[in-house]
Amino acid sequence: MLFLLNDQIVDVDIPEMRLERRWRRMGCGKPHAFRAKDVVNFVHARLEQARFFVRGVDYQEACDLASLIIARTGANSLILRQAEDGSTEPQLKIIPHQVLEVYARGAANDEGSAPQIGTEPRRALS
Repeated sequence: MLFLLNDQIVDVDIPEMRLERRWRRMGCGKPHAFRAKDVVNFVHARLEQARFFVRGVDYQEACDLASLIIARTGANSLILRQAEDGSTEPQLKIIPHQVLEVYARGAANDEGSAPQIGTEPRRALS
């Protein structure tokens, strides 16, 4: 499933399975008790932390965060809107799949290559 995490697009094969295998690494506690607001707050805090300290999240962490959002809310995007005071406000959205495919192809072209959607090297889930 394609997911837009702010300005990064990721492809998560089976979000619920990924979440079940990786929630401990994510540090979110048991995600099954999370409500949509809890999920948004957790992901927003993690993205803000990464923005200030590490300059973003890597692909695997983006997939983990996406799987949490997909499994608990059904949304396929989380976009951070910049406020005038410099803070950000998260917005969950459901974007048509065709739009995400076009975005993914455009992102691949911007990187200087045109890989197929979802061709991120697959690693064993631990």
